[in-house]
Amino acid sequence: MQIANNNIVARVAAVVAGLGLVASSFVAFAPAANAQTSSDLQAQIAALMAQIAALQGSAGASASVTFTRDLTLGSTGADVTALQNWLIKGGFTIPAGATGYFGAQSAAALAKYQASVGISPAAGYFGPITRAKVNASAGGSTGGNTGGNTGGNTGGSTGLQGDTGEIEDADFISSLNNEEAGEDEEDVEVAGLEIEAGDDSDIEITAVSLNFDYADTGASDDLDDYITEVSVWMDGEEVGRIDVGDMDDDDWTDTISLDDAIIRSGETGELTVAVSGVSNLDSTDAGENWNVSFTSVRFVDGDGATVTENSVGDIGETDDDTTTDSDERAFSVETFATAADVELHITAGDDEINDSRTIEVDDSDDTENVEILAFNAEVEGDSDLTVNDIVVEFVVTGATNLDDMATEITLLMDGEEVGSENVPTNDETVTFDDIDLELSAGDEYEFTVEVDLLSTGGNLDAGDTILAKVTSTELNAWDVEDETGEELTDGTDKTGSATSDAHAVFENGIQVVAVSTDSDVNEAEDTGTFSIVIDVTAFGEDQYVHELAASASSTDAGFYYTVYKNGSATSTNTTVGSVVTTTADDDGEYFVIDEGTTERFTVTITVNPDAAGLYHVELDSLRFDPQNAADSASTEDTWYTIPSDEDTEATPIQVDAS
Repeated sequence: MQIANNNIVARVAAVVAGLGLVASSFVAFAPAANAQTSSDLQAQIAALMAQIAALQGSAGASASVTFTRDLTLGSTGADVTALQNWLIKGGFTIPAGATGYFGAQSAAALAKYQASVGISPAAGYFGPITRAKVNASAGGSTGGNTGGNTGGNTGGSTGLQGDTGEIEDADFISSLNNEEAGEDEEDVEVAGLEIEAGDDSDIEITAVSLNFDYADTGASDDLDDYITEVSVWMDGEEVGRIDVGDMDDDDWTDTISLDDAIIRSGETGELTVAVSGVSNLDSTDAGENWNVSFTSVRFVDGDGATVTENSVGDIGETDDDTTTDSDERAFSVETFATAADVELHITAGDDEINDSRTIEVDDSDDTENVEILAFNAEVEGDSDLTVNDIVVEFVVTGATNLDDMATEITLLMDGEEVGSENVPTNDETVTFDDIDLELSAGDEYEFTVEVDLLSTGGNLDAGDTILAKVTSTELNAWDVEDETGEELTDGTDKTGSATSDAHAVFENGIQVVAVSTDSDVNEAEDTGTFSIVIDVTAFGEDQYVHELAASASSTDAGFYYTVYKNGSATSTNTTVGSVVTTTADDDGEYFVIDEGTTERFTVTITVNPDAAGLYHVELDSLRFDPQNAADSASTEDTWYTIPSDEDTEATPIQVDAS
């Protein structure tokens, strides 16, 4: 018990010495020698602490204190006492009071203070960040660097463990090179070092010197025309920052002081440099290259020694010309759109809208909201877009101009109308202007173009066709801006296209839908048989499909097909026969389809080839009379081309030569 008592008394004596109190004061309240029990000793310690507090007050505890060094577990001195008093006064309890010894209670109180003011991590370590905060609150200043230490492995005044420290190695972070900082983009990492501390001591990096070189010609060589700030980060946490305007504009070199950039002995930390782009980058400066190098790194070790290193690994600079040397990292400042990889990409949309089809129109009234073109617009990159103008081109046949076929064009996005324009006179280009659509980065939008078609009682004639398209020509005329207000570049930031097939208009006619196909080979006779099933619907009036046989060569037929050998159309074959069966009524010359009804047709073609190969058959079109069976076929018959999306291509089969 006596040994323990003596240790405690010695600790209290150290506190007194740290407070600068005279020895006689300590003797006056030293514990009595006969304090042999624990309760006696605790009572004497309590009395001792009370007298210390009184002496501390008489020593001028109210005087202004400026903290100038780091404090951690084991630290002692008048500044420890001052910090303890400051914490207690602020409501952060230290049960033992202001003892002048930084123990677990002081660390806990300090951690609570750090948490209350948002210092992270709230670890109870009194380092540069916390010191600056406390000094500012107390009306003092940060008082320079971390100062010396108390020596050896005790951690000293800097909180660093070890003695003589060194940077064992420093290598560029391989993933940080040729980076692009965007216009008005903040804290873009452009270079970095992996710094390894030696095994004998922790190190705290207190400053880094950087040099920036303009690496191109023909544009501005003033760094502040490109970036506004340079920041330094340790393992993802900011430890330093400067304004470019404060740098030396002769060679764009500066030393940045750092806070809390500690690397423990034997470990590796990542020290990275980031830049923030200007908000008004000149077009001639966009894409120009700069080099950055770490000319030196200054650190403090566990002995409190300050060391400047400029020749380990990739620390140091051997050249400053316009080329990128091995000790430099290149970067450029780009327009916002380029740096954000902004792109508006157009693709074809719904096949049911785009593929060729017959459109039913009226003989006296307009036909409204007919879907002509569907396309998708995808916003790629990291910027939202504003689309002000959208341009669509139309192509008509039969009619002279678009205004001979339509009166109004409507644009829909995701099913909602976003623009409407009257058809211009003698002009096939329609511009939906000032629509101000907001498109979000990473999203895709579905657009549909609809037209109001005229009646056949006017300039519109049965059989006229119409298609719509957005090619590069139209897309370049779109007015699209990124979220900074910069217009997207033609051909680079606006890409893709979408075009519909030609749609034919009729007052009355047919629609065809593919149902199924079948292929079969007769090895005994070396023939191939192909069956294609379609449904035909009449609209407007009753329709009449010719009973003439199917043919691969003659237009004098009711159905027209193509024979393929090894993937290519061929006439090197003998058609044994073709058969058409249907659910439609037969009037002796035509198959009759009543208006508004659907009839099924099965066309069977047998191929007897002259040469062996892989054969298949595709049904291309059929001939019908859009008026009535009594009219002359030569003047009224119409060939209906089956849309490409309707699968009327039978599966290929191997057929040997007969």
